[in-house]
Amino acid sequence: MSEIVKKHMIQTHVEPKDWKEAAKLSGKLLLDNGYIEEGYINKMIETVESYGMYILVAPGVAFFHARPEHGAKKTGLSLITSYKGVEFGVEDKDPVKLMFAMSATDKNSHLDLLSGLSKVLQDSETIDRLAEAKTPEAVQEILKSKRQE
Repeated sequence: MSEIVKKHMIQTHVEPKDWKEAAKLSGKLLLDNGYIEEGYINKMIETVESYGMYILVAPGVAFFHARPEHGAKKTGLSLITSYKGVEFGVEDKDPVKLMFAMSATDKNSHLDLLSGLSKVLQDSETIDRLAEAKTPEAVQEILKSKRQE
């Protein structure tokens, strides 16, 4: 997992004003590092507007993504963390403190990333520790230790 979320793809203590800004900020990491084309970020937002908040995969965790044909250039994952959390309007999932954005070039890559995250994000204590981490290196250490359990 720590290999999937590379240090330069993590920003800690970001405080987006709403879920759309969270999508843009987490997507910008993918864009700036060559994982997606620019239109992919808008497609992530449109997907949520069309299908709802299914992107909330656990309490406190969002997983933004769009279809591969919407501009995924290579498979990758970014993460922004929020100490306060962002309200997404889903009572049992708010506040959201971890906001991932995923770019996958095919369906299998998408499923591999989700299964890799599922073990790490099983408990609220780990989510809080990740949200409180001060640096990308600290986030990676938590992910690495959780992955080895």
